[in-house]
Amino acid sequence: MKNLPVNLRDKIDALYISAYEALEKKDLNTAKEQAENAWELLPEPKFDWDVTLSFVSGICDMYKELGFYEKSHKIVDELLNSDHLDDYDDGPIFLKGAIYFEQGKLELAKEWFDKANTISKGRCFVSQPKKYKAFYSEY
Repeated sequence: MKNLPVNLRDKIDALYISAYEALEKKDLNTAKEQAENAWELLPEPKFDWDVTLSFVSGICDMYKELGFYEKSHKIVDELLNSDHLDDYDDGPIFLKGAIYFEQGKLELAKEWFDKANTISKGRCFVSQPKKYKAFYSEY
């Protein structure tokens, strides 16, 4: 993986922060615009960078919050189908489960959470909202 130049990383980070601030204010159009601007700044090929996992998580979390599930799935699927993940990378797999959960597709959410849980030996839930672990434990 290549290292993204620090100045570009800072610019992208600032846009994501701005997007989340707009989301908190319920300014959904600005949130979406800022997140997409941040994603567009990441040079192609998007999955070749040291920050890819965090930026994929950022844009997909934003799309998930905005209800753009298919856009979120598309990006995660592209990452999962790339050659840039290691066997221990449970984050994108967990993210796929979280998207399905938010869509109300609980069978699929459970399947993806199972995969992430197996890879991470349960650690995938640690820094995530408690609702995902509660669902997984009860389902």
